[in-house]
Amino acid sequence: MDPAGGHVPSHAPHRMRRRAAGAMKGPASVSPSAAPTTRGPWKLESLVFESVLDNGLKVLIQEVRGAPVVSFMVWYKVGSRNESAGTTGISHLLEHMMFKGTPKHGKGEIARLLQRNGASFNAATSLDYTNYFEVLASDRLELAVEIEADRMANALIQEEEHRLEMTVVRSELERNEDNPHRTLYTETFAQAFKAHPYHWPTIGWRSDVEAVRTSEIRDYYRKHYMPNNATVVIVGDVERDGALGLVRDHFGRIERGPEAPPVVTIEPPQMGERRFKIRKPGDTRYLMVAYRAPALLHPDTYALDVLGMILGHGKASRLYQALVEGKLATEAEAGNETARDPFLLIAEATAAPGVSLGRLEEALLAEADRMREELPSPIELGRAKKQIQASFTYSRDSVRSLAHQMGYYETVASYRYLDTYLDLIAKVTAQDVRRVAREYLVEDSRTVGHYDPVPTLDVPGSAGGDGRPVGDALRGRAENRYREHGIGEAAATKPSSPAIQPLRFELPNGLVVLFRENHANPTVAIQGLVKAGAMYDPPGKSGLSSFVAAMLDRGTLNRTALEQAEALESLGASLGFDSGPETVTFSGNALSEDIDTVLGVLADALRNPAFTPEQIEKGRDEQIIRVKIAEENTAFVASRTANEILFPPGHPFHDSPIGTEASLGSIARDDLVSFHAAHYGPGAVQLVLVGDVDPNTTLEHVRRSLGDWRKLESPAPFEIPRTALPKGVTRRIVRMEGKSQVDVVYALPGLSRTEPDYYAAMIMTYILGGSSLSSRLMDHLRDMQGLVYGVYSNLNAGIGAGPIQIRAGTNPGNADRTAAEIWSQVKRLHEQGPTATELEEAKSFLTGVYPVRLEANSGVAGQLLGAELYGLGMDYLARYSSIINSVSLEDVRAAAKKYLGPSGYALVTAGSHPDPVPGGG
Repeated sequence: MDPAGGHVPSHAPHRMRRRAAGAMKGPASVSPSAAPTTRGPWKLESLVFESVLDNGLKVLIQEVRGAPVVSFMVWYKVGSRNESAGTTGISHLLEHMMFKGTPKHGKGEIARLLQRNGASFNAATSLDYTNYFEVLASDRLELAVEIEADRMANALIQEEEHRLEMTVVRSELERNEDNPHRTLYTETFAQAFKAHPYHWPTIGWRSDVEAVRTSEIRDYYRKHYMPNNATVVIVGDVERDGALGLVRDHFGRIERGPEAPPVVTIEPPQMGERRFKIRKPGDTRYLMVAYRAPALLHPDTYALDVLGMILGHGKASRLYQALVEGKLATEAEAGNETARDPFLLIAEATAAPGVSLGRLEEALLAEADRMREELPSPIELGRAKKQIQASFTYSRDSVRSLAHQMGYYETVASYRYLDTYLDLIAKVTAQDVRRVAREYLVEDSRTVGHYDPVPTLDVPGSAGGDGRPVGDALRGRAENRYREHGIGEAAATKPSSPAIQPLRFELPNGLVVLFRENHANPTVAIQGLVKAGAMYDPPGKSGLSSFVAAMLDRGTLNRTALEQAEALESLGASLGFDSGPETVTFSGNALSEDIDTVLGVLADALRNPAFTPEQIEKGRDEQIIRVKIAEENTAFVASRTANEILFPPGHPFHDSPIGTEASLGSIARDDLVSFHAAHYGPGAVQLVLVGDVDPNTTLEHVRRSLGDWRKLESPAPFEIPRTALPKGVTRRIVRMEGKSQVDVVYALPGLSRTEPDYYAAMIMTYILGGSSLSSRLMDHLRDMQGLVYGVYSNLNAGIGAGPIQIRAGTNPGNADRTAAEIWSQVKRLHEQGPTATELEEAKSFLTGVYPVRLEANSGVAGQLLGAELYGLGMDYLARYSSIINSVSLEDVRAAAKKYLGPSGYALVTAGSHPDPVPGGG
């Protein structure tokens, strides 16, 4: 269900599964009195109220004042660990079926009810658990409680719904098969575990998933979904006794069930190194090395967490310095992954162009051996501990992440585990790190995997992109790893709260700084932009803006690349840059005590990139690998090809913002220096700081570090004039070898963010396919026909009029039908417009989600940044609800008539599609 829903970086509690988004994203507003902070000692045991109902249901409640929101979660002690050969994937399949309704809530009604009430909601299945969650306004808590109690006891698991959902699950299986990292992780686990249920993927083996009977799913539900096998977690703006009363009222009537069957299989010791190689079409090589490691509660976990940080977390880590700076890899990382039972410490790397996996493996294993031979330095040890402590603090920035952390640990051990974690990390010595390296980083307990693809043939039209930063379009690579599976989070836009009162300052040189204070947790969210996107790339130099952005953290005139990384990572801070068609964006986090230092590093990066020849070549390799990864992604390829059709050559949205291998190869140092000099200046920069920050003090530091930055002499206009777009319908097939799934994309001419009918078009797009669980497209293509795993519509409105894109992933055999069904829904909305009920439900969600989005400091920062960029005014956040509510039915119908017309659109399919797609219109 939620591929981004539960794991965060491996180094902090819950091992905070690295690179997964979701549970630990999004700082929140919490009260100084209730929120744990690093300003003094705190214990969850003293903050959390614990109760056990007569039927065995455990309830954990933490009152967190600040934003009027609450996170409600139900955690079941069942995951792929509880399955057996022949029924693998049944936990995940059951999770899908839990959205099919109950006798009280018919099919689709759960999603519609929650959306009408502005909830963010979903579910996730992992190795050791399945959880269901809602984040919504605290005065609507009972809705979430009632829904979850109802489906704990009364879920309808019916043959016909199972049959329809199987098409969806097949699509998800195919999507995973097309993801090199998921494929590599799946095979690594299959080799590392021969007896234990961690052997199979959470989604299950395809043959088992295809063969499972509805009656088996129903029996599995009855065995595991019962109050004495679950924990309810409530964190947010609630009154403890009232919240407990709601749980008693709705869950208390459910009878206790029999004890769930125990998992008795223990993985035997590994007696020697295991190896495998994966050969699939592609161009990018990946290496994975996994060492057997102990379970979560083992006392060596703390030293292994520190070891994982030293070995492979961040640019100052040993792997990054040896492999990436050594020109052998473009990415390298490692982390201690823990679970209820013994699991793995994993190191991985992406090979640089021309580097063999054998050579890369040799260098990676040399660093593992060095961990066994050398004591970590005091600097390394201190940096790792600070990173863990900071990550722990960031994880407490939102009620959702707090609830997730508590629920996870209570499910696999006890939430009280968190009370001692940092104390025990602080006690880890250099000798402890070397000791566990010698015990666990050994040849006989490792599994080595090579993803060594077969080169693909050149296929016309395979350049990728959709007008967004490539990080958004390729997020599946980083997030959709191996642990959790879901439908995709049900949430739309990210408005903030009318109560937010930001402060705006403009320095004499034109640089704009926005602040919003929130002193609940000692962290600061940093966001900003530079008006220096790909729209300024000269002909033949596509990817230049992206290349420049990638060089900002590769050394400055004052710091080497390593010194830059150490300056941030020694504080547990983060700072990253990305480039899109219109702007270069930057974002990060810092502890409030370190914000001035982090801003100094940011200012230096923006003003003084060194562009050394050595770092340019490393950056070029990294960018080329980025392009190759994009060109292996069917969604990216389909979206970018649609843009190439829709926008004429020379238009900023025609070319991929990340360029091509050829264009990147043509970029010289002079190009990078000239682009930076022409487009990076104070008048092009907007900086937003949200969190535990003193505006007056911090503004003075911004003045010192950026106030003397000279204005650009001749800044380029920040505008994208409207261009006559092609008329008629263009259909194109991009054949990509070895793909299990086809992505279907429709692209229509859109509008800019500042046009008067933007909000009507936004609501139109939301009704069509803006929700991942309940929209016209999802209801019709997924719930009714079972054609797709997901189908979405996006309004890409910026300074320029970006495209309206509709995208679905499906089995190649369903591509034609999927394309035709999408277009039938587009035509229906174009011709008839939405219903009054649809409009009211859309408004209810978009305005009701306000308090939910208020909890995220990063969400607040993003809203403020957008308001400044598009000239919406600092009162935009307060006016948002009234703007949405002022949109009439006629406004949305007019937008549908204007933007969803049948003349002038592109239809693209990318993947293993053997035949042309018939016309959709």
